[in-house]
Amino acid sequence: MKKNTSTIVMLLSGLWFLCFPLICFSENNFLAIKTQEASPADLSLLKETKHALKMAYTYLIKSQLPNGSWKDDPAITALVLYSFMVQPLYNPDENSARAIKKGIDYVETFVQPDGGIYRKGYRNYVTAVCLMAFTETGLEKYHQIISDAKNFLIQFQLDEGEDISSDHPFYGGIGYGGDDRPDLSNTQLALEAIKSAEDYEYRLNQIIPADIDQIEREEKELGLHWEKALLFLSRCQNVTSVNTMPYAADDGGFIYETGTYKKDRSHSYGSMTYAGVKSLLYARVKTDDIRVQRAVSWIKNHYTLEENPGFGTVSLYYYYMTTAKCLDVLGQDVLVDNKGVNHSWREDMLKKLVSLQKEDGYWVNDNGRYWENIKDLVTAYAVIAIKFSAKGL
Repeated sequence: MKKNTSTIVMLLSGLWFLCFPLICFSENNFLAIKTQEASPADLSLLKETKHALKMAYTYLIKSQLPNGSWKDDPAITALVLYSFMVQPLYNPDENSARAIKKGIDYVETFVQPDGGIYRKGYRNYVTAVCLMAFTETGLEKYHQIISDAKNFLIQFQLDEGEDISSDHPFYGGIGYGGDDRPDLSNTQLALEAIKSAEDYEYRLNQIIPADIDQIEREEKELGLHWEKALLFLSRCQNVTSVNTMPYAADDGGFIYETGTYKKDRSHSYGSMTYAGVKSLLYARVKTDDIRVQRAVSWIKNHYTLEENPGFGTVSLYYYYMTTAKCLDVLGQDVLVDNKGVNHSWREDMLKKLVSLQKEDGYWVNDNGRYWENIKDLVTAYAVIAIKFSAKGL
């Protein structure tokens, strides 16, 4: 395990791009780590997973445009970059390092004077995904970009600054940018980006608490933006004991938005429920809290990888990505559904995504709504889902 430890140290030291071919997991050392406890079935799945990622990397490198982007879009480019860089890494070579460097340079051209990272529209959404790409590099030279982008997202959280009081259903939420309507999808993405920036800043500053009391104080402290976000999250969750809005149901799941409704997303459904749980956990809500417990119960009662439950095949790969991130941070490797059946979700997810990969190495959704007909974007979603699923095997 020394190689894994040194990888983290080097990433945080700011030498990542220079050392990239040396610090990534190779085919041999990755399998050596896993085979110590792996069964033959596990080993076979790990080999299939490694091969699927190698095919995906090859496809993505080939699809990169000469200007360093994917689809000449900063958000898609940032998601692809994040999919490359997020741990664990599977034997990328110098071509991958070169592609990442070119991609980061492209995204950097969209850094704005106000701290956001965007071209024109969807400024909050684009800033969030770009921020995550920058934080994943671990490089000190991006610290100002990261700090400014984090503050940009916090600034556009809907609150008293926009003349919205705490009893308003929009309070604490974040939208695409350019309008006043927040939604859970953008809020959870912004919160994840903010958390990644806060973690990056903590590591960069090498904060060492003086004593146990200071550690406990810091663990209890929660930024005001997180407290506001918890209000918005409560109003997206169908739990009447915490959601006092008149539209609240009581099934434990999460809905897309508060205050305004569209027929296909005004009820609890899969990707939003996983997004809600992930956000609660990032905001340091304990797993025994009623909000987490009720939402996890909804997840267990609707566990499936055949569809985005409650939403069909719409946003299916976004669902896979959000599911893997949520269940990884939740720390439950086995889910027991409402019929008492045990599901090893990590293995289920890997098997499903490996089976859906196309021969050329990409993934794409036959249902093209919400851009899931764009191969580069969907492939990034799939790679991210695979990596978060593979972490605990």
